[in-house]
Amino acid sequence: MSTGAESGPLPPDVWALDLARRLELATPEDSVRGMFLRGMLESVRELGDEALVRRCLEACGHENFVDFFSYPTALELRIISVAMEPLAARYGSFEEGLRMLGRHAVNVFLSSHAGRMLLMVAGGSPKLLVTSAPTCYRFGASYGEHHLQWLGQTRCLWSMKREFKPYPYQEGVFMAFLEKTSARNVRVVGRKTGDLDSELDISWE
Repeated sequence: MSTGAESGPLPPDVWALDLARRLELATPEDSVRGMFLRGMLESVRELGDEALVRRCLEACGHENFVDFFSYPTALELRIISVAMEPLAARYGSFEEGLRMLGRHAVNVFLSSHAGRMLLMVAGGSPKLLVTSAPTCYRFGASYGEHHLQWLGQTRCLWSMKREFKPYPYQEGVFMAFLEKTSARNVRVVGRKTGDLDSELDISWE
């Protein structure tokens, strides 16, 4: 399996500016379900440690999150901003830290009732799972437009408009999704196309 790492890591200050811009563009109406914030924190705990989780919670001003309650998406970005430097140091780059964060965070959703239903409906089919993924995004957040374009039986282009989580995080999400299917030699390569816009080239065998 491979990701966009082939293009090489960007300088850390690029990601710092990117996250600052995302926070600037977030409005009070942009919200995310608590289970996804909880998943992000569980990912920070697994990839980092309890001290890092505590720092993330302090940055959010929350002690815990209710799964189906909606919270400002700015909290996601604050968690990422606090966690990124330690995770980048541990995993080699900001991009890889983001991928690992997305990869592990999505497992909380996949273990939920909605996530288990999604996997059951897909029945191990990579194409069915990817086709169903827009429903997950609509369920999880109030923001974002996601467009799926099939380029073949085992390749698609996933375009995201006004999506607050950076594209390496999304690479990790789709890697985790596809690991639950029969897909082999999965490749997910992202690129930024605007302040809050990006696309993923997703393929497998």
